[in-house]
Amino acid sequence: VVELGLRTPDELFEKIGLGERVAPFIARRLLPADSEGVVDAVAGPLAIAGTEGLLVSYARCCFPIPNDPILASLSAGRGVVIHREACGNLASFRKQPEKWIPVAWQAATDRLFHVEIRADVTNRMGVLASVASAIAGTQTNIDRVSVVERDTDTSTLIFELLVHDRKQLASVIRAVRGMSEVLKVARSLA
Repeated sequence: VVELGLRTPDELFEKIGLGERVAPFIARRLLPADSEGVVDAVAGPLAIAGTEGLLVSYARCCFPIPNDPILASLSAGRGVVIHREACGNLASFRKQPEKWIPVAWQAATDRLFHVEIRADVTNRMGVLASVASAIAGTQTNIDRVSVVERDTDTSTLIFELLVHDRKQLASVIRAVRGMSEVLKVARSLA
């Protein structure tokens, strides 16, 4: 317990219960170095869906979706937070390896994930409706939309979508990119 920077076993249990420490990491640190097999099982990647009873959330700064390269950090009160590897908000967390957990996407999942795209468009009447229609044509739901006017000629449309995976997102981006009024479209990343 002392080597973990804690005073008592009760303090350790409290940290695990609050989600500030992850039980498999603690178990790995407490096992003797010669415990073969057990350490490997604990150190293996967690399947994100069903992570052994841990609370899992998906970062809204980078909107990770299945098949994205991902990292997971431990956050007090939020449990395990999944980020895309390229997320700009990970700089401070990278310096704290004890708060990282190896994770991998589960092979197949039926759930929908939030993702954000930004489309720079030419300002004209009905452009928002046209882009929304192109997205709907890919069988993708739009959860939220915002418009940022950059100047009198162009605007940026920000769409928060619900997708199954990167393949579905790619079809959305292709559909939007092919529109004459769209100057640029890309996935958002913090």
